[in-house]
Amino acid sequence: MAVDTFALTSLANLKTFLDISSSADDTLLEDCIDRASDMIEAMADRKFKQRTYYEWTMPSGERTFTLDNFPIISMNTVSYGTQITFTVESDTASTDVLATVSNNGTKLRLHKINAAGSSSTSELAYSSYPTTTQLVNQINSSVSGWSATLTENAYSYSLHRFGGRGVIDAPCNLEYPSDNVSDYRVEYDIGLVHLKADAFPSVFSGDAHINRFPSGFFPVYVEYDAGYATIPDNLEQIALELAADIFNGRTNDRGMQSEAIGSYNYTRADAEKVIGDRLRYLDAFREIR
Repeated sequence: MAVDTFALTSLANLKTFLDISSSADDTLLEDCIDRASDMIEAMADRKFKQRTYYEWTMPSGERTFTLDNFPIISMNTVSYGTQITFTVESDTASTDVLATVSNNGTKLRLHKINAAGSSSTSELAYSSYPTTTQLVNQINSSVSGWSATLTENAYSYSLHRFGGRGVIDAPCNLEYPSDNVSDYRVEYDIGLVHLKADAFPSVFSGDAHINRFPSGFFPVYVEYDAGYATIPDNLEQIALELAADIFNGRTNDRGMQSEAIGSYNYTRADAEKVIGDRLRYLDAFREIR
């Protein structure tokens, strides 16, 4: 086993911090690192390790919006609009009890229940089929009971997301944002995207939101790379201390705060307060929305 790909420190660094040379507790230490990393990211409300994001955002008709993660390393696309790329239908719709299509942003899910009550599900990951041409070909060649028709090739990750959409009465249209934004500015350090163009999108001149990003339900798609290639030392230190607290606290009776043996007595710091103090160091990294 190894620490998660996006963990905020390494097993070697934690063992050095704890002055541990044995490998007997390596698996447990890795678990502590992963849990500490999850706690830190939950408290900061952002991800830290460099990765690619496929994000739908809601600018609410304004010219500027903030991405969920930063610092931004590169911007791959900012796009909006609705264009059909392909349709999916059930070949057994006349006898299906249920037939639905859904897209969660990483895979296409085809689910049905037949007249006898038997269910079947096929999932097509976009990592394996990054274009809709590939999705359509895979459905038609390898997914029994389903067929697809391509209208226009598109990028699978940019498909509009939706839950189980019924296809018994009509085919399901898969849509993508076909209009790419070209005239915008980016504040890379804090993840701000600002529309610069004077004629975007096309709206009536009397509209109060002229020359703004579209309003509506998450209408703008952004693909970008963000995060730290190397975790900053002060952030890794928080991860080390928190992982060490989790590891060292595993054998403690958390209900016991003090103990006396003869003339010797001691009071233990409250575990929740210790962890809370660690997490408060994250104030400099927290996302303010």
